[in-house]
Amino acid sequence: MDEEIPGRLSPYVRRPKRALLPGSPAPVPLRRRIGGFFVLRFLTALPDDLADAVAALLDPFERAARLAGRLVHGPALRGGRTSAAGRFALALHGFHWTHWRAETDGPAGMFTARRGDRPGAAGTVTARPPWGRGDPARGSHTAACGLRRVPRLRRRPARVDLLFPDGSWLALRMSTRADAARLRAALGPARSAAVPGTAPSPSPSPSPAPASTPEPEPDIGVRAGRGTP
Repeated sequence: MDEEIPGRLSPYVRRPKRALLPGSPAPVPLRRRIGGFFVLRFLTALPDDLADAVAALLDPFERAARLAGRLVHGPALRGGRTSAAGRFALALHGFHWTHWRAETDGPAGMFTARRGDRPGAAGTVTARPPWGRGDPARGSHTAACGLRRVPRLRRRPARVDLLFPDGSWLALRMSTRADAARLRAALGPARSAAVPGTAPSPSPSPSPAPASTPEPEPDIGVRAGRGTP
């Protein structure tokens, strides 16, 4: 059975418009959007819940920190929503569209990877929702992709970039650096075609050229003796 590795879409991938999400969730009512403004949240939560009131005041600072992180992290999706990477991201959002307000950290998922059958061939990654394990009706999204080399200044231990055949790519943030290493290993380069446990057959070495037999040197003394009277 393929191992499922927990992770999520990078939080620096911009959220798509609601009309693009699978299922087209209903828009948030105006009253709810106004009530979600941090000042109103603070005023309504202050009498009863001090922790929620403080969290409301910290909301603009969290947004600023997320913007600064996006600038340092760089783009986390390339190719647009119609590319293979965009469809993969939309599938992850589709698993979570009913929990829209909890998507600030990127929608989570369980990922299964398989490397290509031959060297240089693209592998496959399957994303499933983090709930419903063992349920045959559980949704999934499979795409052919490989590993993208992340620029040195933007590498993170838990970051894994998926590169798709059309040139698009997206970034994932795994739960731990160990999970990221497991996903990289599962999607890594294809194994050699040699049978494991067998040593490669040695190439036949060319047979050495036969040594040339040296010609016997003439007996100068005998020949000189024959010529004397």
